[in-house]
Amino acid sequence: MSPSYLIFLISNSIFLLSLFSITIHAHRCSDDFWSEALSRNLTLCKRYEHSNGVEFAWNLENNTRILQVMVGAILKSETGWLAWGLNFGPEPRMVGTQALIGIKQTNGSFLGEKYNVTKYIKIECKLLPSPIDLNLSKLRFSSLDLQYHIIEATIHLPQSVNVSRINHVWQVGKVAAGMEPKIHDKTLHNYDGTETIDLKTGKCLSIRAAKRHHARTAHGILNIIGWGVILPIGVIIARYFKKGPIQWNEHDQWKHAHKTCQAFGYIIGATGWGLGLWLGISSKYYSFPKHGAFGIFIFTFATLQTLALRLKPKKDDELHIYWSIYHHSLGYALLAVICVNIFKGIKIMQEDDTWRPAYIAVIASLTFIFLVFEIINWLQFKVEQKKEKKDDIHRQMKIDTQGK
Repeated sequence: MSPSYLIFLISNSIFLLSLFSITIHAHRCSDDFWSEALSRNLTLCKRYEHSNGVEFAWNLENNTRILQVMVGAILKSETGWLAWGLNFGPEPRMVGTQALIGIKQTNGSFLGEKYNVTKYIKIECKLLPSPIDLNLSKLRFSSLDLQYHIIEATIHLPQSVNVSRINHVWQVGKVAAGMEPKIHDKTLHNYDGTETIDLKTGKCLSIRAAKRHHARTAHGILNIIGWGVILPIGVIIARYFKKGPIQWNEHDQWKHAHKTCQAFGYIIGATGWGLGLWLGISSKYYSFPKHGAFGIFIFTFATLQTLALRLKPKKDDELHIYWSIYHHSLGYALLAVICVNIFKGIKIMQEDDTWRPAYIAVIASLTFIFLVFEIINWLQFKVEQKKEKKDDIHRQMKIDTQGK
């Protein structure tokens, strides 16, 4: 197996892992919700898969400013709440939203009210029902047999509102006390619950938010591929392709393949790390310090490991043995930290149902290869040890014979 063939295999693994990227901000509505929307003459519908599965259906009547909406989500906890509203400010955000909030009670009923979300909510003041600046009619909060809890309303939009560019906000929470919705989870899914939309076409106009979402996806994919797949393959090559079951000793093929893997993995991983750094700096409302600290650790020591390709001591240098111990120990420690941080990132992005099992399968495959090669190495060692023992006996017998 040549290094070029190895690169081909790595490229294919990148292609397969890139299937992780098939995640977009808005999806087609579920069949059940779409059926309910059609029965209400609502003609446009979106499902926000990465915002707790909230679905939004609406219709803007021709030549009028009458907006009919239906918002739904599955509230799995005993109590919980679903919120939707419009923000007439310059950007889509929670503060300033004129909201409709439905709250699931402990007895299973779904009650709702109007709420004006002010800046005081950011310092965790109570959010209680209050008058809002929306002209509403046919406001209704209910639950459907398909376990959806829905908010329905007809809104008479003022003339000053541009229906081709309007901010709407949605949110889901797990805890409520009476008619007071408690603070929602601080996850990316919850922070993604805003959009600037063209009500006529359904087109998302929140370019910055969409960029951040795709950047997060790219950040995860690149780090999984670079740090979590290619670097471990490079370690396997260095450990088992020099003296192990697959020997690439001719023209130091194993060394070139190892260097190629490490350089390739470092470039991809460092690119993903750079995206993560940009996301951390540009994020106004959330941060993940532990994940970021692990990321800086990985980048720093992966850089040192990569520089070692050029700066390591020569074989005849007395420091070479100490450098070798440091290089191998740091490499294995780095792989452990990489694995932990990838799972942290998957948890932050709440991709436990898709990315997590896929990466577990990758780790299981690499671990299986490692164990197979380790067993083969051990068997080879035992065979060589037995052969050396026989050779020693024959030499001793020959010496004894010559002595006589």
